[in-house]
Amino acid sequence: MSAFDKQPENNNFLSPLGFRFIVKKLPIVNFYCQSASLPSVSLQETEIPNPLVRIPLAGTKLTYAPLDIRFRVDEDMKNYLEVYNWMTGMGTPEDSKEYTDLNKTGGSRPTAGTGKMGNVMQGVFSDGGLVILTSAQNANIRINFVDLYPINLSPLQFDVTGTDVAYLEADATFNYRQFTVASA
Repeated sequence: MSAFDKQPENNNFLSPLGFRFIVKKLPIVNFYCQSASLPSVSLQETEIPNPLVRIPLAGTKLTYAPLDIRFRVDEDMKNYLEVYNWMTGMGTPEDSKEYTDLNKTGGSRPTAGTGKMGNVMQGVFSDGGLVILTSAQNANIRINFVDLYPINLSPLQFDVTGTDVAYLEADATFNYRQFTVASA
């Protein structure tokens, strides 16, 4: 049997419309998510020293690009504030209550850290997922993001000079430790 005799089992193409974004700490953002990109992954390269020719070898360390999503902001800005409050709880809490609230929100679980630091950091991270749907809108593949946390939240541009109502959308960027791919 040659390589030309083997035919694909599924002839359907992947649609960019079929996905669901899920982060336990962000239930309202999940509902209003408009777009999400599956981040790139790169493998570091190493070289064998040689005076004549460059000899590249595959490295041993993967580097994951940040996860970017876009969501439509609701009228009460609850979804925007979900991300904002998560970030302020991690970065510049004004009082201990903001940091305590960070640990009370969904998704807090023991992290890879151990000892007291692992317990202190458990509310900072949340696992998340990108569920990719089939052409029949059934869950097909789940991309699991481990130890996800927000690093950027875009500005909201208000403008009274517009002629049509273009509802506001926000972009959020997340870092994470790694992602895995599994059947849904």
